[in-house]
Amino acid sequence: MIIIRLRSGLGNQMFQYAFFKQMQYWHGAENVKLDIDTFHWKSHNGLEIDKIFTIDFTNDKADISQSIALADVGRKIHQRALRKLRGVRHKNYKFWKDLNYEDYKHLSGDIYLEGYWNEEKYFESVKDYIKNIYTFPKLKNNYHNEILQQIESTESVGIHVRRGDYIKFPDSFPMCTPEFYFDALEIIKKNHPTLKCFVFSDDIEWCKKELSALDNPTFVENNVKTEAFIDMMLMSKCKHNIIANSTFSWWAAWLNRNPEKIIIYPETALKTYASLPDNWIKV
Repeated sequence: MIIIRLRSGLGNQMFQYAFFKQMQYWHGAENVKLDIDTFHWKSHNGLEIDKIFTIDFTNDKADISQSIALADVGRKIHQRALRKLRGVRHKNYKFWKDLNYEDYKHLSGDIYLEGYWNEEKYFESVKDYIKNIYTFPKLKNNYHNEILQQIESTESVGIHVRRGDYIKFPDSFPMCTPEFYFDALEIIKKNHPTLKCFVFSDDIEWCKKELSALDNPTFVENNVKTEAFIDMMLMSKCKHNIIANSTFSWWAAWLNRNPEKIIIYPETALKTYASLPDNWIKV
C-alpha cells in the first residue's frame, strides 16, 4: 500500500490531495490511501480541504495503525521518544525529494510518502477532475458578494500579498516588495490599460500603507481566520492575478478560468517551486 500524508495549510493540502488522485490514477484507488490522522493540525486552519470542497475521505483514508506501522509517524509521547532514540526514519518512509518524478509511476510495495508535490506535472492526468472538485461554496456575506460583483464586472486583477508567518522565515520564503507589484501591474496594463485592483493579504494594513498608489485599489477585508479560503475564491474570479510566493495564491491563479488571463509571479517563487506553468510570467 502507498500512503500519502496530508499536512500544512490549505494550499499545500490542495497540492497533496491532487497528487494523491494522480497516484490513484497510476496505481489504483485501492492501493493508495491518505494519512489525515498523524499530522499535528495546529498550524493555519488545520485540516480544512474536506470542509471547503466537501471532499469525502471515507474510502480514501488510511487507518492510523497502518500509517504508524509503515512509517513510525505516531504523535504520542512514547512514539516520538522512540524516534528520537533511533535517529533514523522507517525504511518505508520517503520524503518527496527522495524520489524522481518517474519513480512515482512505478512504485510498488509498502511506501509512506510525505511532501508537497507543488507543480502541475504531479497531477497532470487528473487536472480536469481537480479543477471540478475544487469548487468553492457560495458566498454568504453581503460584503464579499459585493466584492465578487465588482470583480466580475471590471477588468479585475487579484493581487496577493503574503506576509504573516513569512516574516519569521525571510530566507526560506522571501516576501514580495511593493516594487514587484507595481512592475507586475505595468506588464498587465500593456494589454489592459484600464484595470481594477483587488488586494488580498493576511496583513491588509501593510498593504494599505505600501500599495495605496496602485490603480484604483480595493483592499479586501477578511477578518475571519477560518474563512481565509474566501480570499482564494475571490482571487480565482479575477480576470488576472499577481501572485506571491505562496501556494495559496498559486491555486487562486490556477483555478482562474479566464482563457485570456495574465498571471505574474515573483522570481523568488522559484525557491518554492521547481517550475511554474509555462504561460505565467516571471518578474
